Amino acid sequence: MKFAVVILACVAAVSAQYRPGQYQQYQPYRVNQYSTPKPFRYNPVVYNPTPAPVPVAIAPVAPVVPVARAVADARNAQTLKYGNEVNPDGSYSYFFETDNGIAAQAQGTPRNFGGNPPVVPDVAQGSFSWTAPDGTPVVISYVADENGYQPSGNAIPTPPPVPAQIARALEYIAKYGQKK
Repeated sequence: MKFAVVILACVAAVSAQYRPGQYQQYQPYRVNQYSTPKPFRYNPVVYNPTPAPVPVAIAPVAPVVPVARAVADARNAQTLKYGNEVNPDGSYSYFFETDNGIAAQAQGTPRNFGGNPPVVPDVAQGSFSWTAPDGTPVVISYVADENGYQPSGNAIPTPPPVPAQIARALEYIAKYGQKK
């Protein structure tokens, strides 16, 4: 009996929420402001084979010199300089500078290693800089090529020197080897 009362209560609740015309029938070809049919236009694709890119040596890049500027709120920084160029051969270069002391620049060119399929990674180099909260300029320069990402700069941590005792022990092991 309790089960019948629960079922009856559920049916009553569902029927009380039903309103005729609430759900319209699905009309897949109905045209409205969001689904206006567009005329079909044929755009043929023209294939123009291009010769393989010639490796180009990348000139050394001078690191970006940070400009010590301060903005009360970094979220309101304005872009002072911006440039972006992408060439048909795959080479590119870009730069930007903001009024809060952030600056970056990079360029890259594809380097063809041959192979089947051909391996043509981009070789990129550039730098970026910003002003630390204590006012010191931070500059990072990098090269990214087949040897990986190689950053350098004043904010990159360096390992401590090897202690003299460890260096002597390594020399001894290299000279006399380990006895078995």
